[in-house]
Amino acid sequence: MKCVILLFLIGVVIVHCGHTFLGTSVLRPLVYHHNAEYGAKIFQKRVENIYYSLPEKFLRERRSIKGILAYDLQHSQASANITQGGLGYNFVNIRMKSERGLPLHYDISIYT
Repeated sequence: MKCVILLFLIGVVIVHCGHTFLGTSVLRPLVYHHNAEYGAKIFQKRVENIYYSLPEKFLRERRSIKGILAYDLQHSQASANITQGGLGYNFVNIRMKSERGLPLHYDISIYT
């Protein structure tokens, strides 16, 4: 019961803010960093995708993604969701959606 309540509270915090944190970055090497900045569209929500696949040398070592951080630098109600791949996979597709009429500005980090 305590675990269900904790997961619910974590889910509410993740949904309420514009940040997405999956997995862990503790003692993990950073393999990808991107400052995703896109301008606003008037009266529309901006939707952008970032696709990342691990390089061949990591695939030979049988490494996978262990942590994904998508931090909303605008501190808005924008969202970042994993639509394909993610933790345990060797690729990830991150879909970012801004608030209506506001720009997107995310700091994306991926760890193995």
